[in-house]
Amino acid sequence: MLSTSLLVAHGSRDPRPQEALNQLAKRLGERSGCSSVGTATLELAPLPLHQQIQNFAKLSQSWGYSQVQILPLFLSSGVHVNTDLPEEVAIAQEQLGAEIQLNLLPYFGSQINLLADWIATKMARVEIENWILIAHGSRHPGGNQPIEQLATQIGAIPAYWSVSLNLETQIQALTASGVHRIGIIPYFMFSGGIKDAITQSLQKFSQEFPTVEFELISPLEIDDNLVTLIEDLLR
Repeated sequence: MLSTSLLVAHGSRDPRPQEALNQLAKRLGERSGCSSVGTATLELAPLPLHQQIQNFAKLSQSWGYSQVQILPLFLSSGVHVNTDLPEEVAIAQEQLGAEIQLNLLPYFGSQINLLADWIATKMARVEIENWILIAHGSRHPGGNQPIEQLATQIGAIPAYWSVSLNLETQIQALTASGVHRIGIIPYFMFSGGIKDAITQSLQKFSQEFPTVEFELISPLEIDDNLVTLIEDLLR
């Protein structure tokens, strides 16, 4: 069956995540053999997500497609992934009827092995043995388990922006054990306010821990590797 693809992100008041989402969709659409790609956001959009999905599905129908593959570009398994997204897709499907099928794919962050290999390749370019993987964090039961699994696979310790353990706590733990060089991996889908805040925090930590050298890497850049990974998931 013919299918289009819809990338769903969280949504932000900062324009950069939406610009990056649009760029990613454009790159996917330009790839040979890749079906038409649209974007939508769960929050901070003019229309609720189910209406965005309906509009894209109707457009897909007008192009002759019979299915829409919906890929949640979320990295953690919280309330949005487990509750909000399935509910919005169900509402859209009910209102669309059976003429077009909506397929909600596993969220992007569930691809632990693929992401671990990709991030480990970037880590290998820097001569650092002690790493911190910092993610947004979730209060949903079990929501941080994928982050902890990923951190273990790449040889890092986890930290969270919105819940404990935070970045400063983990830096203190490493420095207390005698570490003098720490790599920081911001685990966020797109650049935005939190990544800016992490950079500013590291400037403060550099003053607080003058004997420690910090190295910040950006694992989720919109490059050919990311486009290929998402293209494979959409297939």
